Amino acid sequence: MKKIFSNMKKSSPALSLERGLSLLELLSKEPFEMNPQEISKRLNIPSASLWRILKVLTDRGYVIFDPKRHTYRLGFKLMSMGNYLLETSHFRSSIREHLMHLAELTGETVELDVRIRDQLVLIEQVVGPEGLYLYSHPGSAMPYFHATAPGKVYLSHLSKERLRNVMNKLGFPKLTKNTLQSMESLEQELEEIRERGYAVDIEEMREGVGRVAAPIYNESGKIMACIAVVCPAFRLRDKDRLERYGSCVKRVAEDLSFRYEELR
Repeated sequence: MKKIFSNMKKSSPALSLERGLSLLELLSKEPFEMNPQEISKRLNIPSASLWRILKVLTDRGYVIFDPKRHTYRLGFKLMSMGNYLLETSHFRSSIREHLMHLAELTGETVELDVRIRDQLVLIEQVVGPEGLYLYSHPGSAMPYFHATAPGKVYLSHLSKERLRNVMNKLGFPKLTKNTLQSMESLEQELEEIRERGYAVDIEEMREGVGRVAAPIYNESGKIMACIAVVCPAFRLRDKDRLERYGSCVKRVAEDLSFRYEELR
């Protein structure tokens, strides 16, 4: 009788659900895509059961399968669900007030970006009185961490070993003539970011566009998001303006970090 009950328990929908949720949580924490063998080993799920779970999650859009690499990563359905939650949450409405304040201080467009695995996702945007209109919108993704200020902010919080592993995976695609092209130049710039507290890119991802970004931390000191000023690149070639924008974005980011738990 105990054996029958044990077999029923192992094949129960609740166990499959638990395994599916564990799989999603695992993929959300890993910076790289994972193959079935890695997932099975990490979660101790039999191959046959894992295949069924992956098929359901892939069919429903929660997981994306790369047929060339035979790997899996989180799907955009989770992003759309998260975006809906942010749309209806107190956090988004409260944080928007800070973005509007920064837009007023600088006159520029202001963005809030978060990292979702190996991409930066825009979750909020405010266009200032002199702001640059962008074709990006909440939900837009940027995979180029080395070429944009928010991405550099995230990279600056990685250990040297983790940074090299991540960049070996992502590479250094050349998007403009100003895009960083080597690990040495990136590491040097990340050190400068850590010292001054904000990152800059001038026409590194897109010609004519520049960004100044600073990190938002939670109460444990973990980076949760980036706030960025986006403007025509020529404005950031003015040293005084660049430093003023950097000071403004850093100050607002620090205020958001201080109030992070309150805003959630």
